[in-house]
Amino acid sequence: MELNTITELLNIPNHKVTQVIENGDKRLEFVLEPVSEVAPVCSGCGRIHAVQVHSWSYVIVEDLPMSGKRVFLHVRKRKIICSEDGRIRVEEFDWIRKRFTKRFTEQVYRLTAITTNQEAGWYLGLDDERVYRIDRAILERLAEERLYPVSVPKYMSVDEVAWQKWHKYVTNVVDIEKRKVIWNHEDRGKVVLDGFYQEIGPEGCTQIEAVASDGAHGFISSTKKHAPKALLVLDHFHVKKYLNDAVDRVRKEELKKAERENNHDLSEILHCNKRFILFQNKVTQKKQDLLEKLSSLNQRVYQAMLFKEQFLSVYSAPDRKTAFTNLKGWIVAAIKSEIPSFVELGLKFFRKRHYILNYFLHKITSAISEGINNKIKRLKRMAYGYKDVTYFLLKIHQHCGILNPRLST
Repeated sequence: MELNTITELLNIPNHKVTQVIENGDKRLEFVLEPVSEVAPVCSGCGRIHAVQVHSWSYVIVEDLPMSGKRVFLHVRKRKIICSEDGRIRVEEFDWIRKRFTKRFTEQVYRLTAITTNQEAGWYLGLDDERVYRIDRAILERLAEERLYPVSVPKYMSVDEVAWQKWHKYVTNVVDIEKRKVIWNHEDRGKVVLDGFYQEIGPEGCTQIEAVASDGAHGFISSTKKHAPKALLVLDHFHVKKYLNDAVDRVRKEELKKAERENNHDLSEILHCNKRFILFQNKVTQKKQDLLEKLSSLNQRVYQAMLFKEQFLSVYSAPDRKTAFTNLKGWIVAAIKSEIPSFVELGLKFFRKRHYILNYFLHKITSAISEGINNKIKRLKRMAYGYKDVTYFLLKIHQHCGILNPRLST
């Protein structure tokens, strides 16, 4: 292949290939020389200095693979005396990022958005640490360009997800309309969400119309303080989770009692392998058969199951007024049931009844946050965990936010 053809293929600004050093089975090495002499750009201050060249040397830069071979470019770099600080500086090229071409680092960034650093490194022939440094540098640069100032959502969802054991969490704020993470931070609670509201400022807070959350006290108090005009919506997926947890507590209590009394028929129905049939929202023949057996074997669990099914009438109501009537009746019945888990749940729903009913004013949920949490958990499993929480937050934006390379293609 002629040198001019290789020069055209590489398409390096103001450089041409003058020599092929190596053309092996796995490696290509070319020498690049400038086409025309231009004033060097100082790597210290970023300015062009029309001064005498102090010295020069070749640096080896890796470029994108060609024909299945790794490509290395020997690039001549000049050294100059910076007029700002008087120090000897190496000239800077905008197409080079340290020891790699800019397009090579962008390829690393695209690969790490769909697979692990380890797999990306294996594919490109790099070690994990090098991939980590390239990926993090690009993410930090893009974060400065795209994440700030923080975009203000009209409808938002807030939730936390564990990133390490021992109750270590990160909080994610999701724009429901964009379906993207727009802000995140280490830890959870009121102080963390306060940081988001302070980031968008008082004017931004007034633009938020509704906030969906799991009903955590810290999120509610923070939203009330900074965005008092925003409606707080208690996510109905979390409400259903509270119902399932209450039923499961009753099931476990009755299962222990049945095992002590050697009641095998009841133990078989209440066993954990039947739990998923009992808790599924869809009514199937298997579920109906189990409920019929429960009605004759254990009224307490059967009543708990009825409470769960009856609560769904709140969300199936045609309007807020009907939903309020249904919710009020359910809360009264739950408190009078004398089933501890449902008495506790009834009092909890009474305190948060307004947030439950706000769903009928703005029918938003944190379902997108739950879906994003699943993606984050998958990301964490693929990498076998993250030790650096700052990098983990950036990776969340890369996979679930506006730093995703798919958005720029």
